[in-house]
Amino acid sequence: MNKSKKIIEQIEILLEDLKKEIGMPVGVVKESKKVASEESFSGLTGEVFNLVMEGFFDNSKSLSDIQKKLKEEGINKPTTALMKPVLMLIRKKVLGRNKPEKGQYQYYKRSK
Repeated sequence: MNKSKKIIEQIEILLEDLKKEIGMPVGVVKESKKVASEESFSGLTGEVFNLVMEGFFDNSKSLSDIQKKLKEEGINKPTTALMKPVLMLIRKKVLGRNKPEKGQYQYYKRSK
């Protein structure tokens, strides 16, 4: 049993190295956990979560940036409707936010 765990750890390390080589995003979250997280969000929250998984929040974004991206994907919602789903993702520690001295809140993907 202990030998099996070591083999699994080695495979995971090799998989991360391979992802780095081909330019895929490397995350701490295992694939099976990602699937469970994706299923737990639906509606507009699920759409924003999909943006997180696609890497949209790798750089900080404002609510209007999120709105524009969703509009490109055919989801036309006002920024006021985005606040609740974004706050839910902040509370679930999927997203983080910071407020510069001047301007709007900026939302980013939290690293686990």
